[in-house]
Amino acid sequence: MTALASTSVETIRKEIFLLAARALGDPHARTPSGRYVALVTWLAGSDEAWLTRLIGWMGRHAGLRDLRLAALAELAQARLEAGATGTRHLLDRSLHRADEPGELLAYWLQWYGRAIPQPVKRGIADAAVRLYDELAMATYDSPGAPLRFADVLALTHPVPQGTRQAALFRHAIARRRGDLNLIPASLPLLRARRALYWIPANRRPALFERPEGGRMLAEAAMTWPAARRWLLGTMTGPAWAAVVPSMTYQDRLAHLADFDRDEMPDEIARQVAGEIAAPAAVLRSGVTPLEVFAAWRSAPDSRWTRALKAALELSLANVPALPGRTLVLIDQGDLMTGPADNGLTRADAAAIFGVALACRAAHAQVVILGTTDATLPVRPGESPLDLIDGFASIGGSTSPARAIRDRAAGHDRVVVLTHPDQAAQAAEAVTIPGQEHVITDVTSGWFTAIPHVEMARTADWPF
Repeated sequence: MTALASTSVETIRKEIFLLAARALGDPHARTPSGRYVALVTWLAGSDEAWLTRLIGWMGRHAGLRDLRLAALAELAQARLEAGATGTRHLLDRSLHRADEPGELLAYWLQWYGRAIPQPVKRGIADAAVRLYDELAMATYDSPGAPLRFADVLALTHPVPQGTRQAALFRHAIARRRGDLNLIPASLPLLRARRALYWIPANRRPALFERPEGGRMLAEAAMTWPAARRWLLGTMTGPAWAAVVPSMTYQDRLAHLADFDRDEMPDEIARQVAGEIAAPAAVLRSGVTPLEVFAAWRSAPDSRWTRALKAALELSLANVPALPGRTLVLIDQGDLMTGPADNGLTRADAAAIFGVALACRAAHAQVVILGTTDATLPVRPGESPLDLIDGFASIGGSTSPARAIRDRAAGHDRVVVLTHPDQAAQAAEAVTIPGQEHVITDVTSGWFTAIPHVEMARTADWPF
């Protein structure tokens, strides 16, 4: 903490916000580091109001949950040390999902021990009462959780609201002991799920051929991952048809090839295709061209083609419209032939991300780095698919660093989409402080991360 003492509050704000902003795009940056915790701890004592607003903003981004809970715990500890009141209410209102009371409590136990202060205990207990219901138990109370629901109840002693929640709490304790059979009549969802598991495994696929099959899954709130586990990993077309209503837009995109392989009925497939191409659904989901393009590549020349073309155009609205002049360097060299995490090659992911960003930018210059460096004209209203068709074959030994030195002049930002082996040299070549973005593992989160990283430079907070 001594190293932070002479640092200004605004500098600390910028650094901690930058860490959170980069984590929007980089899943590997979502585990709280020692530096992050030190910054949070210092800021908790010097600018609690700003840190509280940051925690609220992080709550709008699911990928930042671990960072948010760590910040919340450190803020609570700082408040306790300062003798402040209101910590109980702060913790309660800051926990949003039913797995978060257990995750926050697990963090506290790891770093502060089992002597849990009363405001922390009561705040987590209040959140448990608010969040714990049948669906939450079916979804989050699993053996792999940091703490089971019963562990949270034993450590915080919440008072249930009503007889139904009291029965739920008693059943949580029974589940923790391994007793899954005695489910009270007041918990119909959990009883319905237990009834499904009583069906012998070899007879479960046949349930989807019966008229009441879909109803039984709905009564048990069976999501597609739960249904797949129940079927021991083997889905069928009728099974997919039964769980489609519970799938998110992104879930459906990611499983189009599975729908085809498992022979989803045409009538249901037409409904799914219509929803994929619906403008309101695209905007509401926040889906990006990267996700749509991955679905396109997974199910080429299929019954989904027309819907995916429409969705790809519509999803551009979910890409930030960057102001000023943007240089986008898209590496298509030999190193980019390997796979990316989203099922595309690194080259494909870089290509669709780069052209989508350029299509929305106020003014963008796109340069493809391959056997030669070639500028790709971007005209207003042009489709990302049409732009990608103009890419040359992948290959060549590229130098993003050289391309930056040759072309960055006159631009307000540089976005470099390249291989990890090229990243260090590329970063050293950039001379636009705060608005350089060297991205090696392309994810949809980087569309959100780029403008937020730039906010850290200007202290233009989104909260």
